[in-house]
Amino acid sequence: MLLYSLGTLLLLTLAAGGYFWFSVQRTMHEMYEPLPSVKWENPNFEGEEESLSPTSLSQKESSSENERREEKEEKPLSPVVPVSVTDERPSEPVVISVADVERLRNPKLSDKEPFTLLLLGVDERPWDRGRSDTMILLTVQPRSGKAVALSIPRDTRVRMPNSGKYDKINHAYAFGGTPLSVEAVERLFGVPVAYYMKTNMEGLVNIVDTVGGVEVDNPRAFDYEGRSFPQGVQHLDGEAALAYSRMRKTDPQGDFGRTQRQRQIVTDAIDRVADVGTLSKLPKLLSHLSEFVRTNLTAGNMANLVMDYRPAIQHVDTLYLQGQGKMIDGIYYYMVTAEERRRIQSAILKCLDAE
Repeated sequence: MLLYSLGTLLLLTLAAGGYFWFSVQRTMHEMYEPLPSVKWENPNFEGEEESLSPTSLSQKESSSENERREEKEEKPLSPVVPVSVTDERPSEPVVISVADVERLRNPKLSDKEPFTLLLLGVDERPWDRGRSDTMILLTVQPRSGKAVALSIPRDTRVRMPNSGKYDKINHAYAFGGTPLSVEAVERLFGVPVAYYMKTNMEGLVNIVDTVGGVEVDNPRAFDYEGRSFPQGVQHLDGEAALAYSRMRKTDPQGDFGRTQRQRQIVTDAIDRVADVGTLSKLPKLLSHLSEFVRTNLTAGNMANLVMDYRPAIQHVDTLYLQGQGKMIDGIYYYMVTAEERRRIQSAILKCLDAE
């Protein structure tokens, strides 16, 4: 994942000498964007559940007519219910104290405190602010040596914190940038988020080309944006990697399948960055990161993660958000119940509180 990719870069630059360390500090300074302070609200999952009847929903949808037609023609309506890593079904959401919210939103990384981070892959273009195509909630607990990663489908229907209206969670970025995306995720699962890391997917092209391309093992053949991706192992340049990471319409797993392909790209890129032969390319890589990545992690935070957290994390569990696809007023949404939101909250808080 991008967090570990940056950690690997930092570790290598520390070993490479003072000049590279200066470059890292400068890069982190350019990437740094803090989050505004937002009042915490404990979850009311049942209170936010809506009727699935179209007449009960807001008639003012943010999606364009093109999106309506595209979703109607191409999006499968079959349920997407992956296997869960836990069968826990708490009956009530957890009420988090003010002190715990403060601790979880502002962890002391120098003391190896656990935290949750939101990874955002944003498809920004010159004429469009864009939407968050990829949202991964990563919870890290160094005391237990574990982490939990949750991929959030971009079509997940949520009540927007800024308007109170229902919409797709990936539209939060279009309405309010990173701050609203983080707040929407906090409200969806009832879990405080300490950090975020946002990358423009267009920047993936330059980063992949800088490391000499990536190798992926494609589980199923498909065509996308004029390119053919056969089944099996293949080498991709930056443009091909971007196309490979974007396709979702014809993937039977939808967003889950796309997320797996994105992880393939990032994992291989990390391996190539860690190669000794890549050291000479670090200044160029750092330049690309400073242009395309934004985060509220500081250079000191990254040093703590590399030195103290990364060696401690031995296993990353994958959580899947169980839900069902549904067309509402001509638009596809991924519907998640209050019960499922409680289950996800319980799993994340259990990781954060592990001894």
